[in-house]
Amino acid sequence: MPIPFLIAGAALLAGGVGAVGAVVAKETMDEAEEVANDGKYIVKNAEEKRDSAREKADKAINTLGEKKLDILGNSINVFVDNFKKLKNVNFHDSVGLEELKDFTPDSSSLGELQRASFSAAQIGGSMFTGLAGGSVAALGAYGAVGLLATASTGTAISTLSGVVATNATLAWLGGGSLAAGGFGVAGGMAVLGGAVLGPALLIGSFVAYAKADEALNKAKSYRAKAKQFEAECENVCSLCKAVTERAEQIKDVLVKLDKMLVNGNKNMVSIIENEGTDWNSYSDQDKRIIAGVAMTAKTLKVILDTSLLHDDGSLSKESENVLSLPLVQTL
Repeated sequence: MPIPFLIAGAALLAGGVGAVGAVVAKETMDEAEEVANDGKYIVKNAEEKRDSAREKADKAINTLGEKKLDILGNSINVFVDNFKKLKNVNFHDSVGLEELKDFTPDSSSLGELQRASFSAAQIGGSMFTGLAGGSVAALGAYGAVGLLATASTGTAISTLSGVVATNATLAWLGGGSLAAGGFGVAGGMAVLGGAVLGPALLIGSFVAYAKADEALNKAKSYRAKAKQFEAECENVCSLCKAVTERAEQIKDVLVKLDKMLVNGNKNMVSIIENEGTDWNSYSDQDKRIIAGVAMTAKTLKVILDTSLLHDDGSLSKESENVLSLPLVQTL
C-alpha cells in the first residue's frame, strides 16, 4: 500500500476519534455548565435570603436603640427631674416595697439613670454625626444606661462607636454585603468563571475532553461549596430571625412601660404640685402612686440596661429573662 494512503487512513482515523471526542467533550461541558449554573443559583438564592434576614435584624436593633434613646431622653428624664425633688422617701416602711429600697432620690441607681438620661437628651436633641448608624445599633444591642452614664456625652458617643467597631456581628449587620469568599466559598465564583466557559475545540479533541472533565470537576466542587454556603447562610438567617424577634419583643415591652411611665409622671407631678415634696406628708394613696411610678421606672432601667447580644453576636440569656419580670408579665 502506498505511503500516502497510509497517511490518509491515519488521518481519517484520527479525525473520527477526534469527532467522537469532541462530541463527548461538548456533552461534558454542557453538564459542567448546568452544574455550575445550579451552584450559582444556590449561592444567589442563599445570599438574597441572608441579606434580607440581616436587614430585618439590623432594622430591629436600630429601632430598639432609637426607642431606648427616646425613653431615656424623655419620660425617664421627666421622672428623674421630679423624683429627685422628693424628700424623706421610704418605700419599705411606707408601702412595703423591698424592691425599691435601692431606688430612692439619692440612690446611686437614680444618679446613673440621671446621667444616662442627660446624655440621651443631648444626643437626641442634636443627633451628633457620630451617633448615626452603628452607634444607635450599639444602644439597641447593649445596655444603654451603662454606656451613656459612664462618661460625658461626647465620650459616650465615642464609646458607642468603639463597641460597634470591635463587634463582628454589629459591624457585619451595618457593614453592607459580605466580602467575596465569605463562609468558606473561597472565591468560588471567580474560579467558576473560567471553568464554565470551557476550552476551545481548536486545540484538539483529547485536550478538549481533558479540559471539559476538569471543568466538570470544578463545577461539582463549586456546587458542593455552594451548598455549604447555603447551609451556613441558613444558620445566619436563623440567628438574625431570633435577634429580630427578641429585639421586637423588648421594644414592644419598652413602649408599653413607657406609656405607663408617661402617665405616672403626670400623676407624680400633680401630687408634687398639690402636696409638696415631703414624702411624710403624703396620703397612703399618694405614696402608692409614686411607688408605682418608681417601680415602672426601675423596671425600664433594668430593661434599658440589659444587653440584647453577647460580644460574639449570640442572644443573651438576660434579654430573655427581662421579658419574665413580674411587672412585664402584667402588661
